[in-house]
Amino acid sequence: MLRRHADLFRRFLATGAAALVFALGLLAASPALHEWVHGQVAAPVDDDGCAVVLFAGGVAMPLVAVAVAPPSSIWREFTRPVGREIFLASPRYLRQPERGPPQLG
Repeated sequence: MLRRHADLFRRFLATGAAALVFALGLLAASPALHEWVHGQVAAPVDDDGCAVVLFAGGVAMPLVAVAVAPPSSIWREFTRPVGREIFLASPRYLRQPERGPPQLG
């Protein structure tokens, strides 16, 4: 029962968000409709805080907050790795003579 209510609430919230995005897009595309929403105002309206104007302008991030200083470049001489070859020799005996099988007896 609780899951059904949560599902219904999630669908209602998604529908409301989709309707809000649609309405803001419609108001941003139509200046006449945007003025109608603001109503009849004799003086020009300052649209700096209007949600429709902010939605139409998109996201603008200040680049100063995102700028990252590049790492300092220091000239370094890299030495070549010395190639060392390791030769593996097979043992002369399968078992070393001092470590042979135990004697029975």
